Amino acid sequence: MKKKTKWILLSVSGVLLLLLGLQLYYSHVMKDTWNEERMAINASKQHGGLVSTGKTYKSVWGEDNNYWVVSGKDKDNQDRMVWVKFTDDNVPVDSADAVQSVLLSSGMSEAQILDQIHNDLPGATIKRLLPGMYENEFVWQLQYESNGQRGYRFYRFQDGNPIGNDIIIPNQ
Repeated sequence: MKKKTKWILLSVSGVLLLLLGLQLYYSHVMKDTWNEERMAINASKQHGGLVSTGKTYKSVWGEDNNYWVVSGKDKDNQDRMVWVKFTDDNVPVDSADAVQSVLLSSGMSEAQILDQIHNDLPGATIKRLLPGMYENEFVWQLQYESNGQRGYRFYRFQDGNPIGNDIIIPNQ
């Protein structure tokens, strides 16, 4: 083999080994999160009435407020949101009220709450929107930026009304 061909093969092999190493590292870092997500999906199917799942969200807001929320469809093909409470050890809570399932039609969908946010906060940039739990209520948790400030606002899942005052994050 020519010297140039050897260097090309060594370079390609090195890049492939680097990519393999990055993939293995990413898998190692994400393993616990993926495991939690699988447990939440299983709990939502077993206790929340879902037969198929869509999006999953992790919501942590304060102590003893660690939830995975799973969207999906029930046996009647109706859209549902299922809140699965987790312990601080990142396993589902073992109690009757740890999994709570709600028909999406009895609350605000993501599209409906987005419309409301655009009306309530014109010009604000939505950084993150996810379902969660706040003050023992199902909510849509909004992180937004407006006029150079970042803040959080919580909208009640049931009717879309804001809960409490906005939480403004101090500028750093």
